Amino acid sequence: MTAVLRTERLVLRAFAQSDANAFQALAGDFEVARMTSDIPHPLTLEQARQWLQPASGEVRLAIIEHGQLAGGVGYFRRPTGAAELGFWLGRRFWGRGLATEAVTALVRYGFGPGRQSAMSSSHFIDNPASGRVLEKCGFEAAGTGRIWSVARGVEVQARFVWLSRARAEEFHSLAPSAQRGRLGALIARLAGSH
Repeated sequence: MTAVLRTERLVLRAFAQSDANAFQALAGDFEVARMTSDIPHPLTLEQARQWLQPASGEVRLAIIEHGQLAGGVGYFRRPTGAAELGFWLGRRFWGRGLATEAVTALVRYGFGPGRQSAMSSSHFIDNPASGRVLEKCGFEAAGTGRIWSVARGVEVQARFVWLSRARAEEFHSLAPSAQRGRLGALIARLAGSH
């Protein structure tokens, strides 16, 4: 992805190797790393550099506020075809609605024409703040299970959530997908003109 997404307060752009030190400082905080599945603790600078390199087809964006790295948001395509969304924020950026703003922007991008058909995500049960972010972005409960946390070194109880294209289009007032045909687009256009 080469696009840069902008919100009211944030810029979402591809991570660069120059982000490694800030990433290590923010994501290396155990209180941040333990709420993710894939960020180790302690986090070395070399691990930070490796983490900043997305896999093929993966969207991994830095969340920038006032020119400073605040966190990350992204998704990758699962074998099922759904995109798995994840996000994190440095501790000093918590509680200000930045995660909701960033996830909303990425969801709107991800459900753009010809992109994702559905998104899934999850959060650890002991991280209700992330659950609230996902709910505010339209995700619905899809069950519970256990996910490995690299930082904790154990499986942790998690809640799984799901967002279909149809719900995303409605929830985020997106233009209907071309996959739903010209009739659906015409109906939406007519409905929007009244």
